[in-house]
Amino acid sequence: MEQLLTRERILTAVGFLLLLSGWQILSMNMHEIILASPVQTISALWNMLGTSYFNEHFLITLKRISVGILLGGVGGFILGLAGGLSSDIKCLLEPLRWLIMSVPPVIVVVLAMLRFGMGSTMAIFIVSVMVAPTVYINTARGIEMVDKNLVEVSHLYKFNALMLIKDVYIPAIVGPLSAAVVMVTCQGARVVVMAELLGANDGIGYALGVTRSNLEIPQLFAWVLTSLAIVAVFEFILFKPVQNYFLRWKVCSR
Repeated sequence: MEQLLTRERILTAVGFLLLLSGWQILSMNMHEIILASPVQTISALWNMLGTSYFNEHFLITLKRISVGILLGGVGGFILGLAGGLSSDIKCLLEPLRWLIMSVPPVIVVVLAMLRFGMGSTMAIFIVSVMVAPTVYINTARGIEMVDKNLVEVSHLYKFNALMLIKDVYIPAIVGPLSAAVVMVTCQGARVVVMAELLGANDGIGYALGVTRSNLEIPQLFAWVLTSLAIVAVFEFILFKPVQNYFLRWKVCSR
């Protein structure tokens, strides 16, 4: 098991180095006004860290992503439970799910700007709407895949609804739901930055627009790295330990 984890870490590190090398090679063959090099980007980010300008926009975007993913994730999870347990509810929700997932995010941004104006409410609403269907689908499908015999046994032992959800359904949907959480985190960060770029006066997306207008390319890529760092923190520091906890039986069986 330890050898497998070590091998995975080594391959991940190699993949990261290949990605960084490709970035460096591309920057050497392109004008600096198009693509900043890794050294220029990291240097710009280092100079930005700790400044009031950086802290203000970073924290605003972090708040929008966190609240948006939380609201959309909880809403999608509750609706997914309802849809997975009741085919009638699932049929009622299907047109809405299809509509939200089919509409391009930029259209949702424009409509939200018309309704809420510029600011955090608009960005949080967009993230919630865009991530909820993904959580909903994975939750509902996970519920539907639960072994019916297991459900019947739980009825024999007189499980109430709360025990049935906590001890039977939730352990069964952790796998697909954990994959959905990673997807919605990446999607939420992208949507928030895009919303800020198109219709906000603060946040990472707004700062990206300013650096683009001023042709400050290293600073632009530094803000891109910052948004990637937010996703990395959510995925590897917050969600990954939770996923490993619930799926520890799989790790032990390797």
